[in-house]
Amino acid sequence: MKILVTAALPYANGPLHLGHIRSTYLPADIYARYQRLAGNEVLYVCATDEHGTPIVAGAEKQQKTPKEFVDYYHKKDAEEFAALGFSFDIFHRTSSKENKEMTQYFFKRLNDAGHIYTKEVELPYCSHDKRFLPDRFIVGTCPHCKAEKQYSDYCENCGKTLSAGEILNPVCITCGKKPVHRISKHYFFKLASFSDKLHKYLSENKNLQSDVTNYVLNWVKDGLVDWDISRDLEWGVPVPGEKDMVFYVWFDAPIGYVSSTKALTKKWEEFWKKDSQIVHFIGKDIVYHHFLFWPAMLMGVGDGFRAPDKMAVRGYLNLEGRKFSKSKNWFVSIEDFLASYPPDYLRYYQTAFTPHSTVDADFVWKDFQSRINNELVANVGNYVNRALVLVQKMEGGSVPRPEGLDEMDQKMLGEIAIAREKVAVLIDGFKLKEGQEEIFSLSSEFNKYLSDKSPWKEKDAQKNANTLYVCIRGISALSILLEPYLPFSAQKMQQMLCIGKEQVKWANAEVEIVMPGTKLGEVKPLYVKVSDEQIAKEEEKLRGNSDAQKKLEGKN
Repeated sequence: MKILVTAALPYANGPLHLGHIRSTYLPADIYARYQRLAGNEVLYVCATDEHGTPIVAGAEKQQKTPKEFVDYYHKKDAEEFAALGFSFDIFHRTSSKENKEMTQYFFKRLNDAGHIYTKEVELPYCSHDKRFLPDRFIVGTCPHCKAEKQYSDYCENCGKTLSAGEILNPVCITCGKKPVHRISKHYFFKLASFSDKLHKYLSENKNLQSDVTNYVLNWVKDGLVDWDISRDLEWGVPVPGEKDMVFYVWFDAPIGYVSSTKALTKKWEEFWKKDSQIVHFIGKDIVYHHFLFWPAMLMGVGDGFRAPDKMAVRGYLNLEGRKFSKSKNWFVSIEDFLASYPPDYLRYYQTAFTPHSTVDADFVWKDFQSRINNELVANVGNYVNRALVLVQKMEGGSVPRPEGLDEMDQKMLGEIAIAREKVAVLIDGFKLKEGQEEIFSLSSEFNKYLSDKSPWKEKDAQKNANTLYVCIRGISALSILLEPYLPFSAQKMQQMLCIGKEQVKWANAEVEIVMPGTKLGEVKPLYVKVSDEQIAKEEEKLRGNSDAQKKLEGKN
C-alpha cells in the first residue's frame, strides 16, 4: 500500500518549542515509521511555511530580507527535527521553485474552472511608507482588554482574535503613523459553492474524527464565506499578471504538501491521484483550513487530485498550566531541551499524555521527571539492563541455546505476538498513546518473568539458559515495537543484540532474529534518571525568564 503522511508546515518565523511537537510532528513520525516497518510504501513529507506578513514583519524587525530570515529558520528547524529523530523523506520549503509553480498551476486550474473571481476591497494603507498594511503591520489597542501594542488580527494579552478594522488607535508598525484606506482588487476563491461537496466528504468519511467533523459541519451549515486568496505584498508566490500582489499564505501553504512530494519523487502523482492513502497530521488550530479550504481546493482543481483520506487532529500543549508564549518568555525551546535531555525522553513523555483527541495537555517538569524515572527508566531501561548483564555474567556474553522451554517460557514468547497485533491496530487507528502503553505493558511482563524465574538463584543451567534466551527474544521484540516511538533507544538495543537493519521489520517482532551463540555488543544502560537538581533548575529558569519579561513590559 502507498501511504502519504504529511505534518503541518512549521511557520519559519521563530524557534521551535515543545508545544510545536505534540500535536503534529511526533505523532506523524510514529505513524510513518510504523507503516514503513509494516512493509508499506511510505512518504513522510513536510516543509517550512515561509510566506505571509509575520515573515515580512519579522524580517524587517531584524533588518534582514525575508529570504535571509526564512533561510535561517528553515536550517534551524531541519537540524532540530533531525535531532528529534523525525524521519522526513523530504523537508522542503514553500518558497521553493516547485511550490511557486504548483501554486500558480492550482490557481490557473481553479480560475479556468470558474472558482475564482475578483472584487474590490478597502484596505489600510500607509501614506508615509507607501504600501498596504496587512494585519501584522498594524498595531493598536485591543478593544476587549485595552492592552496596547497588539497586532490588528490577534491580542496576545487576552487571546481574542480580532476582525479587520476592530483594533483601536491603529498605527503602522514601521513608522508609527495612522493608516488611511485605499481600494485594491483582490482575488477570491468560491469556497461557499463547495458546501454540498464538503458536507458529503465530511459526513461520509468515517476515517475522520467525529468530534472534529461534527464541529466543522456546523460551519458548513451556518454558511461558508468565500476566501480572499491574495495579498498586497512583494514576498510570496506572485499572482500571475499582477504587480506587488502574492497569494495568501493559506492558499500556497497546503499546496506545499503537493510540491514537496513532487520535489521528492517522479512518482508523486501515484500518491496524490491514484490508489494511495493521504494522511494529514495537524493541530486543532488549523482545522478550518484542512477540513474545508484545502479539500475544496483539491476538489476544484480536479486533474485527478483527491481530498485527504485521513486527518489526525490533536489539541494544544500548555506549559506548567499556562499557554506557550514566546513574547512573554514562557516557553521551552527544542534547542534548550535537547541540550539537557535525550530526544527519546521528549518522544516518550509527550506520547504518554497525548490521546487521539483535541483535548489540550500540560507539560509539567515534575511530571516529566516522574514519568521518565518511574516508567521509562524503571520499566524498559531496567529490564533491558538486567537481562543483558545477566547474559554477560552467566553466559559469557553470548545468547544461550534454548532446550525444553517450559510453559511460562512459551507463554512469554506468545505474549510478543499478541502485543504486536494489538499495537499494530492501535497505531493504524492513531491511538499512539495506547500503543505505547501496550508495549510498556509487555516490557513489564518480561520484567516480572525475569524476577519470577530468578536465574541468579536457579541451579539448573539449562533452565537459566532458557530464561535468558526468552529475555533476549523479549528485548529483540521491544527493539522493533519501540522503533516508531523511541528510535534512538531501539537502535541502542539493536546494536547490543547485533540486529541488522534489514531484520528490523514489524513482522519480525515475534521471530528469532538473534540466533543462539550470537555474541552481544557492548552493553550499556539505555537511560539515566532525571535528577531533582535538573528539574529545580528548569523551573527556576522558567520563572526567571517570565519575571524578567514582566519587568521589561513594565518599563515599556
